[in-house]
Amino acid sequence: MKLSEILDRRCIKLDMYATKKAEAIEELVNLLLKTGKVSNIKGLVDELMAQEEVVSTGIGQGVAIPHKLVNHVQQAVMAFGRKSDGIKFNAIDKQPVTLLFLILGPKGKPTEHLQLLSKLSRFLHQTRFKEMLLTAQTTDEIWETLRRQEESE
Repeated sequence: MKLSEILDRRCIKLDMYATKKAEAIEELVNLLLKTGKVSNIKGLVDELMAQEEVVSTGIGQGVAIPHKLVNHVQQAVMAFGRKSDGIKFNAIDKQPVTLLFLILGPKGKPTEHLQLLSKLSRFLHQTRFKEMLLTAQTTDEIWETLRRQEESE
């Protein structure tokens, strides 16, 4: 499965309002709710935050990938958010997070979930890819950046 296939352009937010981790996760979950990608978010933000208490998904270098296998989805869904001045996220390098990808996968498909996370992590270790995400002016540019990155693999 391709990341560009699960990222709906309506689930991309270029100017997040969040300043803290819980706000950021809630903002991304609400994108999924507003676009019908999830129908029941009761407790979902709490589940994600409980997981964050165990280990932060702030992987460093301004990136966080909150993720979870849940009963709320039939297939993988993703939201993307960007915050130019950063969000306090307790990342492993203690730096603010500017790029956030939220991935929710169905509980019965852990292998697919891990493959999506692995692919996204590889992409995010490439400086040019991250720079394009940081400088994109529109949601279409974000989506196209992801699509082109997948095609070049």
